[in-house]
Amino acid sequence: MEKKEVAIIGGGAIGLCAAYYLIKCGRQVTIIDQNPAADETSCSFGNAGLIVPSHLVPLAAPGVITKGLQWMLDAESPFYIKPRLNLELISWLWEFYKASSHDRVMQAAPILRDLNVGSKALLSEMSNDEHFYFEVEEKGLLILCKTQKYLNKEGKNAEMANQLGVRAEVLNVEQVNALLPSFEPAACGGVYYPDDAHIIPGDFMQELRKWLTSHGAEFISNLSVEALEGRNGKIEQLIAKGKKIGVSQVVLTSGAWTSLLLRSVGIKLPLQAGKGYNLTLPNPPKTVDLPLLLGESKVAVTPMGDSLRFAGTMEIAGIDLNINPKRIAGIKKAIKKYLPAFDDSWVSDVSPWAGLRPCTPDGLPYIGRSTAFNNLTVATGHAMLGLSLSPITGKLVSEIISEEKPSIDLSLLHPERFN
Repeated sequence: MEKKEVAIIGGGAIGLCAAYYLIKCGRQVTIIDQNPAADETSCSFGNAGLIVPSHLVPLAAPGVITKGLQWMLDAESPFYIKPRLNLELISWLWEFYKASSHDRVMQAAPILRDLNVGSKALLSEMSNDEHFYFEVEEKGLLILCKTQKYLNKEGKNAEMANQLGVRAEVLNVEQVNALLPSFEPAACGGVYYPDDAHIIPGDFMQELRKWLTSHGAEFISNLSVEALEGRNGKIEQLIAKGKKIGVSQVVLTSGAWTSLLLRSVGIKLPLQAGKGYNLTLPNPPKTVDLPLLLGESKVAVTPMGDSLRFAGTMEIAGIDLNINPKRIAGIKKAIKKYLPAFDDSWVSDVSPWAGLRPCTPDGLPYIGRSTAFNNLTVATGHAMLGLSLSPITGKLVSEIISEEKPSIDLSLLHPERFN
């Protein structure tokens, strides 16, 4: 049986970036994806396109679990946990609760900084390569705050960011209005992160696929890997539609589906699918010059060429891509609350999109080699940061497989840290 030198299961941004850096190391890669080629339903295409060195506070932060439990009664809320009796969800929530402390946040913030800052630098290198045609727009990110209480909270995050070397500025109403002349936002102030950036996700993905194809990568699309087969400390084969595929190295970049694959070889990976939604408006009547985050409502607003994308919400509801109309209604209400000039009629003909983000209990991704199988590397659990962290994750995967010293300390990111 012919063996694939490196089989990457999952063709999203992280899988493609892993392939990119592995090819640069001289490896032959095969990317296997359950979706059709360049399928824009994947999470890597439908996200907000944000590159965020500012994202230093993990999802598991003090107060989030309490808010989440309160919001269980409100299907339009920013963070919604669908009530259900599920042992894996209960276990995940317990680990989430334990991770939601000030000490754990302070432990996580430096590693998130290193990942995000390092990833942005790698992305800039890629965009400057003459073989890539996508743009990194360096316009920063503005977080709008509706209430003084929330502005005070974001102000503390800004203070921590500055202490960690990530620039942040707290703005008053006049300064916020000056940045958004078209919309006259209803906010009491905001926080501006000048070093954040944004890209058009589809452009980035298409350019990566072109580069990989021209450099010998093999793509197998529309094929769902159902199980792994391991023996004597190695993954030997992948099982897909009754066929067996021999492998020398395996990289799991399968997003929310990763834990299902690992279960086939007896590895437990605490992971929940967090559904996010977007509404992408072509040729909007009004637009913004820079990306926004509607603070309390957790909705991102990103200009993407001639379009404007509204993306947000976190819905912990299992592997389920059905559109929940109440979640879309929540996004529309949030936009109107912060940007009164917005009119629902702008998106009346827009089809909503939904994608699943892989969420770990502590808000840190899983990046590392399995201790049970020495040819198995896991890279998932990036939640809202999959696109932002894809370059650095791809580079780290290549370093792990090449047995080089990782660019960043991975001790807090090991896939088996909850076992």
